[in-house]
Amino acid sequence: MAIGTKKRPVHHAGARGTGNTEGNTEGNTEGNTEKERITMVNEEAWKEIENFIFIGEERLQPADLMIVPGAPQELLAHHAARLFHGGYAKVVLVSGKFSYRGQSFAEEWKAQQEEQQEAHPEEHQEAHQEAHQATGQEIPFKRMEAHTARGVEGAGPGGDTGVDPASYQTEAAWLKSLMVREGVPKSAIWTEEESTNTFENARFCRKLLEARGIRPHTILLCTQAFHARRAKMTFQSEFVGQKIYVSSVVTRGIGRGTWMQTQEGFDTVMKELENCGAYFSGRRMYESACIGRPASERNGRDHE
Repeated sequence: MAIGTKKRPVHHAGARGTGNTEGNTEGNTEGNTEKERITMVNEEAWKEIENFIFIGEERLQPADLMIVPGAPQELLAHHAARLFHGGYAKVVLVSGKFSYRGQSFAEEWKAQQEEQQEAHPEEHQEAHQEAHQATGQEIPFKRMEAHTARGVEGAGPGGDTGVDPASYQTEAAWLKSLMVREGVPKSAIWTEEESTNTFENARFCRKLLEARGIRPHTILLCTQAFHARRAKMTFQSEFVGQKIYVSSVVTRGIGRGTWMQTQEGFDTVMKELENCGAYFSGRRMYESACIGRPASERNGRDHE
């Protein structure tokens, strides 16, 4: 079955009665065949978009560093804590001030909670559970429940984590506090608290590491499922020559196989698709893409 769609039954001519002429029968059959063809083409297009945006769970292995691009989502902290306790990184760099659209992190968090409440909470929770089943995101180590029992039991989207977002100035500081409550040592969590978008997440993290004389060979990127493609592409453009793995978590019920079930999910994925193009247009990205390519491959097509 195609993602988020129900296949409509095809009514062939002549099935509704005996009053149809041969000409009408042929015309209706051709019309139905065309509708089926268009439906199949559209479904293939949606699937291609899904496969591009939602990166399949990569084979995880321990990395030199884990980076978490910030967002007002508890599940990001929970997933990062799971990865840490699973031995996939000994140091976590959490990045993010707050969205450029807001005036503070508390405002950003409140706005997102209101948006999620308006998006039919029951449907949202259902989609969230289905997304976890569809993605098969279980990773081979002890489930997070063992860690949530230490103080954040029941935490989740809209849940009570015991950590008031209004008391924190940045996404990074808030996510760090959630991770600490799940048993991650404070000393293992670094923060970058100036970035307001994904591009700044990547660039400011790189500069922070360079200032400390650190160049990780491998990076584990912990991000939201619908944000995985843009995040990986953006970090790859800054951490050139360094291997980046992705482990994503479904947030807001927007995941592979479920994103077309709600208007919010559909719009979010379409916006991500648009942003992937917007982020990678312009001179900076063009020059970055040309690094290491023979001049013969670059010349003559610069203005097409």
